[in-house]
Amino acid sequence: MDIKHVTMEMGAEMKMITTEIHLPGDILYSQGIGKNRAEYFVKKNFLLELYREGKISLGKMAELLDMNLLEMLGIMKDSNVPLNYGVAELEEDIETAKRLGLLDEDSQ
Repeated sequence: MDIKHVTMEMGAEMKMITTEIHLPGDILYSQGIGKNRAEYFVKKNFLLELYREGKISLGKMAELLDMNLLEMLGIMKDSNVPLNYGVAELEEDIETAKRLGLLDEDSQ
């Protein structure tokens, strides 16, 4: 089975790169992945791995898969991919909430 289409970001514009991946069809078919879903399956798992490695953001991954963040979080949960959210992100979110007036100084 040939699967084509890998997306890579270059600069401010999106450049599409086409590639071929040769996989035995029985492997995909045994997992319930038909030819029509194979491209999405490979793209999704490629992007999940980039996210897992910290090379792509949650928002960018959702954008490239044409879904909202809630849908993307569901895909991550189903794929056992943990959310990359550490102390730095928490501190940034707290500062943003303060700037927006959603959190006062005494709420910490």
